[in-house]
Amino acid sequence: MRRLLVIFVDALGPAQLEAFGGRLPMVPERGAVRGVLGYSSGALATVLTGESPAQHGRMCLFAHQAPGHDHLLSPLKWLGLLPRWLHERSPVRRRVARALAAWRGLSGYVALGRVPPEAFSWLDLPERDDLFEADEIGGARTFLADARDAGLRTYVTPWQRPEDERLGQAAADIRRERPDLAFVYVTALDGVLHREGNGGRGVEAVRRTIAQRIEAVTEAMAAGGGEVVTLMVGDHGMADVDRVIDPGTRGTRRRFVDSTMMRMWGGANELEAARRELLPLGGTWLGGAELAANDVPQRTYGDAIYVLPEGSIFSPSYVGGRAAGMHGYLRQAPSAMAAVASSHALPASMRQLEDVGGWVRAQLEVA
Repeated sequence: MRRLLVIFVDALGPAQLEAFGGRLPMVPERGAVRGVLGYSSGALATVLTGESPAQHGRMCLFAHQAPGHDHLLSPLKWLGLLPRWLHERSPVRRRVARALAAWRGLSGYVALGRVPPEAFSWLDLPERDDLFEADEIGGARTFLADARDAGLRTYVTPWQRPEDERLGQAAADIRRERPDLAFVYVTALDGVLHREGNGGRGVEAVRRTIAQRIEAVTEAMAAGGGEVVTLMVGDHGMADVDRVIDPGTRGTRRRFVDSTMMRMWGGANELEAARRELLPLGGTWLGGAELAANDVPQRTYGDAIYVLPEGSIFSPSYVGGRAAGMHGYLRQAPSAMAAVASSHALPASMRQLEDVGGWVRAQLEVA
């Protein structure tokens, strides 16, 4: 059996992989796969399970609370008693998020962005458990769980730690533990591209550091002996932002304003009025059949979704303000493509993000 090193690099699209130049000689086989509609929470779940968002149920960080589900976020509506200048501050939101996670025993990624306090009464956080430790995501098993059940030694970098600490320790951990499957999680590229865009002054330094870290973990994996297959995969690329749109009061009464899309719930008349109001902005309206065609989990993330054209963002949004780079556009957009690179030949059948999980299972010979 081959040993496998999977390196997940947030925001590694085809253009971003090409920008590394010759710094990644350990993965000479290159390709691109179609991503998913939504953000990293949906894309990462797709990589781990090999299923689409329609199957595993993840797309964005926040979803509409399902009938009968516990009111996880409802207590946070009392943030509205504080002045807006105070409750929207990032340090305040981070402290509240940590307190919520501790109180409710949440091990998944919890962030509150700039969601209006009144919206917490009907919103939910789908990602309650650590995706890397969970046996399944929305009923779909992960390849990490399959490997563990097969008795394989697995290693996953702890996503909760700062990137420098996480990647700095990874090589030593892998060399010591000699895993059959190692999963390394890299996020710094996404952060710098959001802040600076693809041509930012600090991007090159981040690429250089990432390449050095990846070289170290591949050498550590090889030290364990046997044949090692290395796979590097992204979840999306990044588009430079050249248009900022204030969402104002557009949309339905019950809406969620993400950076690149507006997700709305309401009756037919209210949705039609919102469609007429938003379409002049140049984006795309997704309703009924279009949502299904884009593998959007049923109603959980919107009765309709308006997606901005690539390179545009809503600001302010419920998840942040302005950014130099952004992703989360239609799947046909160049920035929605994810890069794949490997030490071994990639199959021609690997065409979309859903295909990665099956390929990993095949390399490990697990069901």
